[in-house]
Amino acid sequence: MKKAPYDVPASKKIRVIIDTDCHCEADDQYAVAHQLMTPKFDVVGITAAHYATNFGATSVADSMQQSFDEAQLVVDLMGLHDSVKVYKGCAEQLPDEKTPVDSEASRFIIEEAMREDDRPLFIAVQGAITNVASAYLMKPEIADKFTIIWIGGGAYPEGGYEFNTINDINAANVIMDSPIELWQVPITVYSMMKVSFAELYEKVRPYGKIGEHLFDYMMEFNHKMIAYLGEIKQWRPDGISEAAFRTMYPGGENWQVGDSPVVGLMLTDHSGHYTVEGAPRFEAGTCKYLLRPGNPRKIRVYNYVDSHFILEDFFAKLKYYFGD
Repeated sequence: MKKAPYDVPASKKIRVIIDTDCHCEADDQYAVAHQLMTPKFDVVGITAAHYATNFGATSVADSMQQSFDEAQLVVDLMGLHDSVKVYKGCAEQLPDEKTPVDSEASRFIIEEAMREDDRPLFIAVQGAITNVASAYLMKPEIADKFTIIWIGGGAYPEGGYEFNTINDINAANVIMDSPIELWQVPITVYSMMKVSFAELYEKVRPYGKIGEHLFDYMMEFNHKMIAYLGEIKQWRPDGISEAAFRTMYPGGENWQVGDSPVVGLMLTDHSGHYTVEGAPRFEAGTCKYLLRPGNPRKIRVYNYVDSHFILEDFFAKLKYYFGD
């Protein structure tokens, strides 16, 4: 990619590890591309996360491999294959809250966390949090070396089924019980990132091979996901009318780029739009919160992100880097 159109003060630059279940859905790729185009970020590596056995994956290992392949494709389409490395993540979920799953990704997280560098390290977790939890269990000394921004968790205060949590509840509980700085973006917040297909067609598809891929992949996945959810009867709430059901996400002509808040929160922390809470735990099987308001271990829980700011920043950068 060409040189950025402006310089970012060195005192504001950060290191970033992107942890992504990139093939599972159609929003990860947008957040990955956005981070790779952001001059404030030094993306030191991308770690591939599993998405269990959802969306046709034959095993946890298979879903991780598909995430790896898709993340590598995004890097290649952006012309960054010589400068950004993708690491294979954990090939299984944590069996319990004490036993790590060794992986190339977890070992890389440890290595980067322990590296001497004055720039803070953020890990943008866009899926199940297995890779980071394993790294912490393997070497607890890394706990004060980075900040996690995690897209995950149900609506407060009750919680409930949420994709990134259910894919490894043990890992989520490991992080909740750890001293690692955690900024949580629950479903009520990441679902604010709505965008129409018409806007994506106008502002994404014309810009390079990466823009074409981002748009076309989403169009293809839109049909697959709607067909898939049509087979899962419990997805449809009891008592909802057919008319109301057809407006529910996914709505057929729009998407939630729900992983993109990681970018926005590293660009600006959205001061005033989070609360500091005692870290909860997740109930096995249900993902309901086991609230612990008196817990001395505190986390940030976001209640809002500025979707306009995040999306317009992405559109502008895509046009600048791939508009020629």
